[in-house]
Amino acid sequence: PFTYSRTKMLLDDFADVLKLADVAVLTPILGSREPNDPSISSEQLAARIPGAVTVDSLAAAADWVKQNAREGDLVLTLGCGDVYKAARMMTAK
Repeated sequence: PFTYSRTKMLLDDFADVLKLADVAVLTPILGSREPNDPSISSEQLAARIPGAVTVDSLAAAADWVKQNAREGDLVLTLGCGDVYKAARMMTAK
């Protein structure tokens, strides 16, 4: 999730879309230009998505995927900022 305000405003929409995945692995909200808003969190989003997993960093997300993805799985990294680094970590030997 990117920005607290966007996550809060689109919480139901994000949940509806992420329910389409077999598993959604969520990192903490990247506040970017916004101050922390303790009234919204990735955990709240995950609670609306069956089987969702929350982790505390991009590295933890990459580790989770490396440990749980199986041959034939399609893994997508979606987000902004440096989320692309998670994909690089997943494919690093």
